[in-house]
Amino acid sequence: MNTSFNLELSPGRTLTGKWNGRSYRVERALGEGANGKVYLVSREEGLYAMKIGADPVDLQSEANVLKVLSQGEGSFRRFLLDVDDLEHGGEAYPFYVMKYVKGRQVKDYLEARGSGWFPLVGLRLLQKLSELHEKGWIFGDLKKENILVSGYGDVELVDFGGVTPKGRAVKQFTEIYDRGYWNAGSRSADEAYDLFSFAILCINLCGRPKTSFDKQILPQNRSSELLLEEARKDPMLAEYMPFLEKAMTGGYTCSKEAQEEWKRMVYNRKRQAGGNGVSLGAASWIKAGFALSLLMFVGVLFYYS
Repeated sequence: MNTSFNLELSPGRTLTGKWNGRSYRVERALGEGANGKVYLVSREEGLYAMKIGADPVDLQSEANVLKVLSQGEGSFRRFLLDVDDLEHGGEAYPFYVMKYVKGRQVKDYLEARGSGWFPLVGLRLLQKLSELHEKGWIFGDLKKENILVSGYGDVELVDFGGVTPKGRAVKQFTEIYDRGYWNAGSRSADEAYDLFSFAILCINLCGRPKTSFDKQILPQNRSSELLLEEARKDPMLAEYMPFLEKAMTGGYTCSKEAQEEWKRMVYNRKRQAGGNGVSLGAASWIKAGFALSLLMFVGVLFYYS
């Protein structure tokens, strides 16, 4: 989705915040979201991501979410670094600076590494969502464009414009991933909303292209059952179906429960590699298995520390 303003900042330009006085050098554009543009910027101490928007209220709301998350414990700690205004062409544009997340979009990562990595990536993503949910927030606009993956399946969420407090109406969404679009529930921000989007993500990344995603469907005919019927026809999705059915029909009491069930599926899949489901290369499973073992080892150390 394109932004509603045409601010363009050329590489090499130095930007200085109006209030805090911190300066940043523009390296390159990183992308656009529904409410702003993101640039890779640098200071002496390293690289950062700067999001600039046209609507001060909208961007400040997003920055407030990141500020709360940054002050807590966990993987979001110190995610937000600066909030200020930029004067450009006689106009003031609000911006915030956050940690620069290296990695590829999840679709590109899986194309490069192989589909055998998706079970691990999915587990890491569910862990990220569970952490966010435990803090009282719903991600909202969960889609492949907002997920970056690096290294051994390390996952980071980007574009927090859709993050919404639990119980409120979801602020921002993409139709294909939206529970309300498929008449499968409300747009109230609850954990099941993100899990529905996660299920659509699974179908998009692990299954064959679905005609139901591409063709126009009358609003009254959209349903989770329609999506599940399509998914059941796809042998690539066979092993995921028990999870998809529960995630798309509100069968999980919380994301932590979904995470634990996905974890069991991942380890069962690892033991049964070479059987039914997505065929995997041996090298992919060796690497993914090592990463999973390392993840469990770290978890044990954390639990008993």
